[in-house]
Amino acid sequence: MSLFEKRGFGLFGQIVAILFAAVLLESAASMFLYERASQFSINGDKARRLAEHLVLSGKLIEEAPRSQRDTVASELTTTRYHLVWQERLVNPPPVSPKLNQITRQILDWEPEIQKRDLRLYLQSPGLHSTISGAIRLNDGSWVSFSARDHVRKLDLTLFRTLQTLVPAIALVLLASLLIRHTLRPMRDLTRAAETLGKHDFVDVPLRGPAEVRKVIDAFNDMQHRITAMIADRTQALAAVGHDFRTPLARLRLRADSVADPSVASAMEQDIGEMERMIDSLLAYLSGDIDDPTEPVAPTDIAVMCATAADEASDRGHRVLYAGPDHLVLSVHGIAIKRALLNLVGNALRFGNEIEVRLRSGDRRIEIEVADDGPGIPEHLREQAVQPFARLDSARARDTGGFGLGLSIVERIARMHGGSLELGQSHLGGLAARLHLPAA
Repeated sequence: MSLFEKRGFGLFGQIVAILFAAVLLESAASMFLYERASQFSINGDKARRLAEHLVLSGKLIEEAPRSQRDTVASELTTTRYHLVWQERLVNPPPVSPKLNQITRQILDWEPEIQKRDLRLYLQSPGLHSTISGAIRLNDGSWVSFSARDHVRKLDLTLFRTLQTLVPAIALVLLASLLIRHTLRPMRDLTRAAETLGKHDFVDVPLRGPAEVRKVIDAFNDMQHRITAMIADRTQALAAVGHDFRTPLARLRLRADSVADPSVASAMEQDIGEMERMIDSLLAYLSGDIDDPTEPVAPTDIAVMCATAADEASDRGHRVLYAGPDHLVLSVHGIAIKRALLNLVGNALRFGNEIEVRLRSGDRRIEIEVADDGPGIPEHLREQAVQPFARLDSARARDTGGFGLGLSIVERIARMHGGSLELGQSHLGGLAARLHLPAA
């Protein structure tokens, strides 16, 4: 995963960030190279003044008697250049190749200096470097000089940096507007993908670059195929539900005419089990769990849990409720009730003592349904929430069903931004915990 992906940048943000980084790097490199190339250079006016001063000083010192040349050199010293006459050069520093550009500038202005063996040195390299040098007179003596101002180094002041960055930032902003306009079809495609299957689709307009238009065209074709498939599935499920319930209704009528009460009771139980299996299968396959038609509304979760426990107790089961008397939460009420009844029904099939607990925290609500049954081994709990999972090896009783109860609960939890957790119950069996966001 790249750094941009870790930061959560979208495609637009990544392109702008890359563009900004590239322009910033180019500007910084250009500024550094420009300053680096000019740090040992002086402008044409300074080169001309130095050349003229050296030619004039050399002639005046050369015309003066040797006994007076030190005095003449001192008189020719200015606020810019310090001059000293020497019979010979004493321990001169090595000529700096970094000053070749200055040497060429001086010689361009006064070619006569070329005959005087001009030499330039760099004194005290660092933040306060100065230029010094010497020219040879006709009699073999030397006039040494040194500049009183420092060599210009890298000028990376805030103002100069801003001067460089302002055009770069303006370029990035202009490019960002163009990129945003170019990526607008991708935003339309994203919105269409987010709503796909939730309501009647609308074709995404074909616009943008050729590659994007191809993606949009393929997406529109996919929308048509998926919509047709959903319509066919819905119609087929409605037909299956009707066809299954019709013979079940006839079987229930025939069970009522059976003389043996034990046989009639067994038939009623089988018919009820088949109806519950059909209901769970249709609920799972219909898509109503992921996209319920019921709106989100304030629902008293505590009353719902207490009612589920009371109804199971009325049927002769040992079910207790532990939690507050009232706890209102904005949810899809029917979906949450289906999830709760699935958990309670699952616990009743495997345990004799059931406890429904409701806990409220700062950030989440927890509904726990615990039983004293055989439980589910830890390595099988992830498999238990998969559709059509049958864990008869862990839950040894022949319970029937399609294995969709926990899978439906898990989907309802995800629909609300929550989760389903399976763990060890304090009663010794399974504890199914439904976590929901508190807000």
